[in-house]
This record gives sequence, structure tokens and C-alpha cells, in this order.
Amino acid sequence: MSVFIWGLLLLLCFVWSLSFLLAEILLESVRPFTIVFNRVFFASIVMVILIKLLGKRFPASRKNIFLLFLLGLTNNAIPFSAIVYGQQFITGGLASIINTNTAFFTLILSSMMFVDERLTMIRLLGIILGITGVIIAIGPSELLSLSVDNLGQQCIIIATLCYAISTTMARKFIKGVDPLVSVTVMLLSSAFWMGIIVLYMEGLPLFTPSTVNIISIGLLAVLSTSLAYILYFMLLERAGAGTTTLVTVLIPPFAMIMDAIILKEEITSPQVAGFMFVAVGVVMVARGLPKQTTN
Repeated sequence: MSVFIWGLLLLLCFVWSLSFLLAEILLESVRPFTIVFNRVFFASIVMVILIKLLGKRFPASRKNIFLLFLLGLTNNAIPFSAIVYGQQFITGGLASIINTNTAFFTLILSSMMFVDERLTMIRLLGIILGITGVIIAIGPSELLSLSVDNLGQQCIIIATLCYAISTTMARKFIKGVDPLVSVTVMLLSSAFWMGIIVLYMEGLPLFTPSTVNIISIGLLAVLSTSLAYILYFMLLERAGAGTTTLVTVLIPPFAMIMDAIILKEEITSPQVAGFMFVAVGVVMVARGLPKQTTN
């Protein structure tokens, strides 16, 4: 890979892993659904301004608008909320490891719906290793029991299932829409959905306007959401699906290291062992993916 591609990859890993740290910081004084509402609301404003500056138009097809409206709920509002809510109970590092399940669940669903996503032996072994790594990081006994003690882990798993279903459905049903326009419509939709959710669950989405909170909300919206989506599609276009999948491997160490340095949180042995399994699994899965995308 070129230096430019490596730069895109590492920058994307940083801004996405930053979201786990920022959520933990905000949860000290801001309610979870309020965090998510402000994240998608301000991110949607950034994206609307961007596509207007780029001269892009919203999709004319009512079918695409309707599907993107639903994806705003299933790909943003629900999983974002589940992750932040879950981080009330677990560290950002552990949440990022569990979140790698998205890649494995997506591949399983895609293999059922697309001819070019067949489960080869190496992909199947990669999925098994990856899911095993997540189980190790969570703890088998925690995974099998439903209680308040493991509510955080269960929330992140729900989020990964939402991501996997949304990604597969978007690929199958949404055609001919510019990726940045798709993201903008989804974020606008998710701001609508989160407005309903936050009003019902927490009331008005207000928070103490401290310097830390304002900066954290701003970074979460602009860097970890708007910029992250832009970098993701840039990387996907220039390096292909296989390289882009490697982001999944690099986010957990970024998140764990930031948590350890800034929040002084411990990196446990199960987390390290689980991450090693996940990393090998993702690399095996990525080997079978195309190196370039085609238009």
C-alpha cells in the first residue's frame, strides 16, 4: 500500500476509535441518548453543507429516500444508541473489540444474499476465529447469561447485528446513489429518529455546556461521524474492500491505548487474547475480498 493509503487507513482508525473514548468522557455528565442525538444532529448539518458545496443532489427516487430513511434508524440511531448505552457498563476498549463482530456478521449475511460473497474455507475459519476472539474478550460465562452485569456487552452485540443487517440491505436494495448523499440522508433520518427516542427516554436533549462537553460533542459529530464517513468512502474507492476491512483490526488497539492513557483504564489479559484472535480472523476474511472496487 502507498503512504497515502496507509495515512487514510490510520486516520480512519483514529477518528472511529475516538468515538469510544469521547462517549466515555461524555457519559460522566451527559445522558446516553442525548449524546447520540447531538452526535447525529450536528453531523447531519456538516454533511448537508458539504454536499451543497460539492454540488451534489438528494436522490429523486422515493424508494431510495424511504430505504435511506429506514437505514437512518437501523444503521445509525439504534446501533449508536446501543453502543453508547452499553458503554455505561463496559470500557471503550472492550466495546471496540465486540464491535468487530460487525465484519463477521456482515459476511455471514452477505454470503446468503450475494453470489460473489461465498463462504470459502479461509473466510469461514476467519469468522470462527474472530467470533471466538470476541467470546474470549467478553468471557464465555458472561455471554451466556442475561443480566445487568453483562448488559453492556449485549448492547454492543445488538449494535453489530444492526450494522450487519443494514450494510447487507443497503448493498442489495440501494442503487445509483452517491455514497456521501446516502450518508447525509441517513444522518438526517437518524436525527429525526433520535429526536423521538430522546424525547421519550430522557426529555429535551440538553447537557451542561462545559468546555469538555462542547468539545467532545463537536469532535464526536465532526471527526468521528462526518469525517469518518468521508474517509471510509475515500479508502474504499482507492484501496478496495479488503484493505478497508483492516480498519476493523486496528480500531480496538487504538481505543484500548487511548482509554489506558487518558482514562487510566486497565487493558485486561482476556481483551488482549480476544483481540489477537479477532485480528487473525479479520485478516483471513480480508484476504478473500476484492482489492479494488468497480463502478
